[in-house]
Amino acid sequence: MTASSLVIDRRLAIQLLHAAQVAAPAAIEGVVLEEGGEPTRYLPRAGLTQQAVWASVFSNPESAAVPDAIQLASHPLTLMISLNTKGVLEMRAWVQQNGAPLERAVSIRD
Repeated sequence: MTASSLVIDRRLAIQLLHAAQVAAPAAIEGVVLEEGGEPTRYLPRAGLTQQAVWASVFSNPESAAVPDAIQLASHPLTLMISLNTKGVLEMRAWVQQNGAPLERAVSIRD
């Protein structure tokens, strides 16, 4: 794990991937809330909150886990989930740096 790796609890990662699967063929859009700088839970965009947001979450049911410009601009950290894979779900993290997308490593913690 590098210093710039993002760490997500396995339970939260499963919750995110499950939400994307259940919504397919529609896409999901929501946020990951944080507590003490740690990502804690997923909240669909429909649920408004005053809690701190750790990342925006989007799924691409039929394309790669790469954000478009609007998704990338929605929050400093964007998680993308792709269902366009064979048997394995893909979750990637992106930040905007100098106007361009930059991928961040994501690690899953037990």
